[in-house]
Amino acid sequence: MPYIMEPQRLSEPIELIDVQGWKSPRTTGILLVQGSDTAVVETGHSSCGPRILSELEKRKIPPDEVRYVLVTHRHGDHCGGTTPLVKGLPEAVVAGHKYALATLHNPERLNAGARQLFGPFAEDIIPLPSTASTEELKGGEVIDLGRGVEIEAVSTPGHTSDHLAYFERKSRTLYTGDAAGLLGPQRYTVLPTAFPPSFKYDIYRTSLEKLKGYEPDYLVFSHFGVATGPEVNKTFDRALATLDTWRDTIVDAWQGEAPETAVLNAVRDRFLHEIEVFPHESRTSIIQVLALGFSRSLFPDPK
Repeated sequence: MPYIMEPQRLSEPIELIDVQGWKSPRTTGILLVQGSDTAVVETGHSSCGPRILSELEKRKIPPDEVRYVLVTHRHGDHCGGTTPLVKGLPEAVVAGHKYALATLHNPERLNAGARQLFGPFAEDIIPLPSTASTEELKGGEVIDLGRGVEIEAVSTPGHTSDHLAYFERKSRTLYTGDAAGLLGPQRYTVLPTAFPPSFKYDIYRTSLEKLKGYEPDYLVFSHFGVATGPEVNKTFDRALATLDTWRDTIVDAWQGEAPETAVLNAVRDRFLHEIEVFPHESRTSIIQVLALGFSRSLFPDPK
């Protein structure tokens, strides 16, 4: 299959798990990576942490064999499950960028911003206890899980300044977090994750090109699914082309009076139908948030 849109084992060391972020199936996927030790890549919302523990129990993976919990960045739908998860994993080290770790310890500011942006769909990050084991990653580090299974942290800013992707070398599996966009499960659209205030168009595009250079066999999106085979490069190319189409649409709409309103209308009218993840009732507000984040990256001082 060129695309995988259901939770399943991708390769001998790696399994895709649907953790039902945003309280919806096939909206947030994480990876279980197993060598001699086990790593959990990404944790979803806070409500996803207990679900991950349940999935580990179903697979009879002892809690003390999970040595790493790897987070891509500081947003609550990606790292929010960390605290409830590690409470059940006595040997796990939480690893991520220093800003993601700082947010996990002190999430109040980000929680407030998420509530403002997403309303009832936001879930607070539960503060990580100071006693939790953590490891700061900058990008370039390689985590050895044994049996030839190695995970490289890849610095991929643009969606946020602290974003990391993770590349498992043995299976050539690239977990992109939010660095490659939102993958639609029906038409395989790829929309930019341009959430304000951290999105930076030029930096995001550079990170996307960097990820393409890894030439993965499995291209995994947090939201949601996996491209395989020849669809990997096609998906990267689609993501880059859509990114530039958004830029051109926003630049055109910015002319004249009330530019932010014009941008919101133009992006909604052109791209709303391409959002195929997130609950249906949230998609209009999310497309408007994405339009706002993208336009403020291009025009940081609104007219």
